[in-house]
Amino acid sequence: MRRMTVTAAAIVAACGLVSGLAGCKDGKPGAAGGESKAPTAIERFAKRIGSLQGTALEDTLRSLATGPAPDRAYAAYLLGNRFYVAAGDSAVARGWKEPAVIALLDSAEARFNASIAADSTLLEPMVNLGSLWDDRAEQTANQIERQDNMTKAESYYRLALRVDPRDEKARCNLGSLYLRQRKQPQALAEFKTVLANDPKSALAHYNMAIMFAESKVYREAVTEWEQAVAIDPDSDIGRRSAENIKIVRDLMNAPDPALGQ
Repeated sequence: MRRMTVTAAAIVAACGLVSGLAGCKDGKPGAAGGESKAPTAIERFAKRIGSLQGTALEDTLRSLATGPAPDRAYAAYLLGNRFYVAAGDSAVARGWKEPAVIALLDSAEARFNASIAADSTLLEPMVNLGSLWDDRAEQTANQIERQDNMTKAESYYRLALRVDPRDEKARCNLGSLYLRQRKQPQALAEFKTVLANDPKSALAHYNMAIMFAESKVYREAVTEWEQAVAIDPDSDIGRRSAENIKIVRDLMNAPDPALGQ
C-alpha cells in the first residue's frame, strides 16, 4: 500500500529485479528531498499532541475531529492515517479482500473525506485519498473496476495540484500512476515538472530512474539513482537507490550483450 506519512510499502519490480518505491510516498510530510522544509500545519498539530499514546491519543483525536476548525481537519486526517496503516498491516497477514481490511480502508477514506470537508485547502488528505484509490486499483482484477479506481486516484492527485501545483508528492504520485498505466510521456512530464520546481527532489529522480530501468535504459537509470543518493543518502530513497545501482550495473555487465544496452 502507499503510506504518505509513514513508509511506502508498495514495491515496483523494474526489469523484474529492481526494488523500488512507487511514487513519492517515502517519509513524513515535507520530509522528502535533500533539504529540511518548514513543518506543515499537520506536523505542528501532531507535535502538539505527540506526548499522547494509545487510548489517550485515540480519544483525543476523536474528540478534536468533532470540534472546531482547524483542529477538526487535522485530527480527522490523522485518524484516517491510523486506519490506513492498520489496513496495510492487516493485509499482509489476511490479504486485501479480507472484510476487516476493506472496512479499515473504508474508514480511512471516510476520515480523509471528513478532513477535506473541514478544510478544502488541506493537501495531505487529498494525496492520501489518491494513494488509497491507487492501492485499490492495484488489488483489483476486474479491468473496468481497476480503471475506475485509477481514475479516482488521479482525480484526487489533481485536486491537490489545483490547491498547490508545486506539491511534490501529489505530482510524483500522479507520475507514478501514469507509469503503471504505461503512459511514459505523461509520467516523464510530471517528474520533470517536480524537478523544475525543486532540482533536489530525490523522489522525482528516483521515479525517473524506475521509468528508465523499466525501459532498459540502464545508464540513464543509474544516473538518476546517483542523483537521488547524492541528494538524500541516508533516507529510504537513498538506500534503495544505492541498492538498485548495484543491481543495474550487474545487469549491464552481464554476459548477454543485450542486457548491457
